[in-house]
Amino acid sequence: MTDHKQGGKRAGSAKGHLLLSETESPLKSIHEGQGVERAKSVAAADAPVSDEAPGSDEAYFVEQAMNSTAALAHFGMMIVCIDDIGHVIKPERVASDVSGIVGKVIEKEGGTWHKTGKDVFGCCLPDKDESACRSVAEKICGQTLKQAKATVSIGIAVYPTLSYEKKDVFENAKKALAHAGFFGPGSIVCFDAVSLNISGDNFYQAGRKEEALAEYDRALAMDPENVNVHNSIGVCYGDREDWDNALAAFNKAMALDPADAFAVYNAGYIHMQKQDYAAALGFFQRAIELDGSIFELLFQTGRALFELGRPEEALSYIDQAMAINDAPGGIVYRIIGDCNMALDRAADAIKAYNTALKLRPDDAHSLSELALCYENENRNPEIALMFGENAVEIQPENGLFHHRLAMMYFNRGRFEEAIAHFEAAVEHGHEPSTPHLESTREMMAGSARKTNIAGS
Repeated sequence: MTDHKQGGKRAGSAKGHLLLSETESPLKSIHEGQGVERAKSVAAADAPVSDEAPGSDEAYFVEQAMNSTAALAHFGMMIVCIDDIGHVIKPERVASDVSGIVGKVIEKEGGTWHKTGKDVFGCCLPDKDESACRSVAEKICGQTLKQAKATVSIGIAVYPTLSYEKKDVFENAKKALAHAGFFGPGSIVCFDAVSLNISGDNFYQAGRKEEALAEYDRALAMDPENVNVHNSIGVCYGDREDWDNALAAFNKAMALDPADAFAVYNAGYIHMQKQDYAAALGFFQRAIELDGSIFELLFQTGRALFELGRPEEALSYIDQAMAINDAPGGIVYRIIGDCNMALDRAADAIKAYNTALKLRPDDAHSLSELALCYENENRNPEIALMFGENAVEIQPENGLFHHRLAMMYFNRGRFEEAIAHFEAAVEHGHEPSTPHLESTREMMAGSARKTNIAGS
């Protein structure tokens, strides 16, 4: 989701985020680097009381900072985090040295400071704007490198910003510190729209979509033309199946940057969900022209082609996708099976469906299709029936699965069971089952009349 920039350069983490099919989890990590998680966890961690700082409790520091800034029109806060303290030689000495450096610099600037977590220091700078805070942060970074032979990352936030209250500034500095985690040790970041986008991404990954959307909305208030934020908003709406709002967000992202492959792909994915496969294919092919190295994009192009009745072309795109990721999820093999079924390649379809089921044994679609394959080829009749029954157990609302199972029962002369599943198929919207249901009922009635005659 996030395009992490500093000084106009893209950070080496993530460029964007895709709406995903079952091939991957929608909540997978979207950050290649781990710096953001390190920065967040360190900044939030509780720390034991240290004799080196006036206090060690985050809540206490925020309370004292609020008291000291109550009458101020503007002020700044910083969070100073020692980088990779677990890998530092003599960490206690380094922590002590950094504590002394932070104390001297902040006190000289007329500010206050406290230890707020393990190897983390909160700083309050009255009457300082963003530029002044950055200057102070650079002093701390420079002296730490020179005197302690270590580095620190620093997140900065100031008041006023947007409609944030004074008590929110410390949390904003935390978000800036998380942002700094994308740039490696010794980074300084001032809270901005990208910081909010990263924060939104973290909420999104945790499944807290409403909070993610709130962060993205604030990011847009700071930077209305941020392409990645619009894309992030679209992903959230897409996960909620709010297709119209999702598409509006992706359209906005594409209008701002027509070359953004992620937004183009995501627009196509929304059209897939709306079963507008021709439109989806157009977006996917456009996205491939922008970046043809994305597994999910190539796979979804194959799916769109299959839905449009072009299974041979679909397989070519899926083959390209598998060249990028040779260990895809079960749904990929399911679609390969569907394509081969459409091409009357039963042996290849059976192989693909079996692989799909090894990866995902509860795949009702593959179970039902494999049952159909076995039934049509008159092989493994007991397994065919078992697979058909399992598919209905997993997805009892699927009329097609009931119809297939009913036909299997019919073929075995088990007419009462066949009628029950034909009825279920019709109930769940599979109209082709209706004539089969009527003919089976007539057959049952005829059989009953013959029995009565014979017994009279």
